[in-house]
Amino acid sequence: MTARIWELHAQRLDGAIRTTPDGEADVAGLVLSEKAYLLAVRDFRPHELVRQVRTNGPEAVAQRLVAHYASAEALAASGGRSLVTVRGLSPGPSIRRNDEVEEAAAFPGRL
Repeated sequence: MTARIWELHAQRLDGAIRTTPDGEADVAGLVLSEKAYLLAVRDFRPHELVRQVRTNGPEAVAQRLVAHYASAEALAASGGRSLVTVRGLSPGPSIRRNDEVEEAAAFPGRL
């Protein structure tokens, strides 16, 4: 089994990032799919994400990430990919890349 990129990042962040039972990234309580995590760390370093979640809470950071990737500049830089919040199994917010969910399941900017 190969390590996920966030597991390598977690080694330097004292376990603040971990893998959920479903195989997704849990960044201090904010759950991101693998594709969402890879998109997010293009613009935000893993330690920045952890700091933001610890400081502002997972819900606030989820809303900020969704808003950031909805901007014209971010959409152009990411090939039209954005982030959306979805209902997940975890108690905190869950984020996916827009091409991972059906339109009816996505709640852009809402939890």
